[in-house]
Amino acid sequence: MQVYLFRHGQTAGNAAGKYLGITDEPLCALGIETAKAAGSDPSVQEVIVTPLRRTQMTAAILFPNAAQHVCPGLREMDFGTFENRSAREMYDDADFRYWVEQTRCMGPCPHGEARMVFQHRVCAAFRREVEKAQKDGRERLYIVAHGGTIMSVMSRFAVPKADYFDWRLNNCQGYRCNVQMGPEGLVLTDVCHLEKVGS
Repeated sequence: MQVYLFRHGQTAGNAAGKYLGITDEPLCALGIETAKAAGSDPSVQEVIVTPLRRTQMTAAILFPNAAQHVCPGLREMDFGTFENRSAREMYDDADFRYWVEQTRCMGPCPHGEARMVFQHRVCAAFRREVEKAQKDGRERLYIVAHGGTIMSVMSRFAVPKADYFDWRLNNCQGYRCNVQMGPEGLVLTDVCHLEKVGS
């Protein structure tokens, strides 16, 4: 089975460099334009999205005929009090400085998630979606999610191994991978970076 993972289109908050986790912003005008430029595949019949509008709007453009199934576990990290604020805005915020300088962005965000908790949630949800698709006999699984979601999945399951931030994607880019079951469980192999749908 193949898995296709696409990052959503740009929002105003993305363009401003803000931390957007659970903040539910729609695509901005440029985000819609970029998503359209990424192409579409009307043959796809089903796509997994998150509860946030930016993934659902993107999926509707990339896969216009697909039924959307919401997977809450694949939503972006909850940045707590850092939500919808940029690093520049928080330069003098003691909590933000501590999170960046002392925990290297791994500790829990105030009133939000820690990255390891977020990654565990995402990877568990991804595994369930893959197992369900395999049980249903599907040959391809399409997911439109978030940058952090995809980095979590790829850093956990993809081989050869690479660091979390090495899997960073621009908006509307993605990865195509083959799913295999190795000695330690689910593995993503033959990873191909996609700049357009169908490429």
